[in-house]
Amino acid sequence: MSTEDPGRIVVGFDGSEPASAALERSLTLAERLGAPIDVVTSWRWPLTWSTLPVANTWSPLHDAEEIRQHATELLERHGPVDVDVTTRSVEGGAAQVLLDASADAGLLVVGSRGRGGFRGLLLGSVSAACIQHATCPVLVDRGGAAAAGDTIVVGVDGSPESGRALRFAVTLARRLGLPVRTITTWQWPEALNRDEAPFDHWSPEQDALATASSALDAAEDVIDDDVSVTSELVEGRPAEVLLEASDDAAFLVLGSRGLGGFRGLLVGSVTQECAQHAACPVIVHRS
Repeated sequence: MSTEDPGRIVVGFDGSEPASAALERSLTLAERLGAPIDVVTSWRWPLTWSTLPVANTWSPLHDAEEIRQHATELLERHGPVDVDVTTRSVEGGAAQVLLDASADAGLLVVGSRGRGGFRGLLLGSVSAACIQHATCPVLVDRGGAAAAGDTIVVGVDGSPESGRALRFAVTLARRLGLPVRTITTWQWPEALNRDEAPFDHWSPEQDALATASSALDAAEDVIDDDVSVTSELVEGRPAEVLLEASDDAAFLVLGSRGLGGFRGLLVGSVTQECAQHAACPVIVHRS
């Protein structure tokens, strides 16, 4: 999403409550960004049948069209919007359809979970696949009440991914007229004698300060007086700190993975936990 062209917003819609909340939020976001919306519903024939369709009167396309009509009704209830909005149904698996549709988009928006799967899951398989494989940023909307805050919170840990997430957040904040709050966490390792050298002259808080300052320096070319950017150091476990910050945030923006974990992972554990539990929409910046 560049400053000049926010790009299309692709919204995955399957008729579920989280998908309806995601669509509603997307409309508000699109108007403020001046971005067109592409509402996509997927369908496909079941791979196996326990029984044949009765008199050939049913097809998954028919169901998809009903869901698409439901999206149209939600759009009508929302009222006129000053952006182009299209709705369509596409044959294929939901995750792959959305990944293909968003290949040249500025943002992909999905509900936290859809109609399939198990009710107890906090993050559905389609949403998880999108944050792992999409080529554009992915907004995961858990539905419920509207976000309580008016600040974009960004997790910064010194990884290249979090640096690019910060640049994206500043660009988004400029368009939305919101301030940015960066958070860098720190904590002492549990198995550590702090009284022994060299730890008497070092602390993880010092490293966190250097990380936060370096991130702001790297994003200096996109930070200007028209966007308020503040930086905080908070002691604690990264996911817990960021989840607490999400209570009064408009959006929580994270890189797809951070410095911890295994390099082969497509999405880090902190990002996954926040996408599952955050009180506000989470934007995972894919890079």
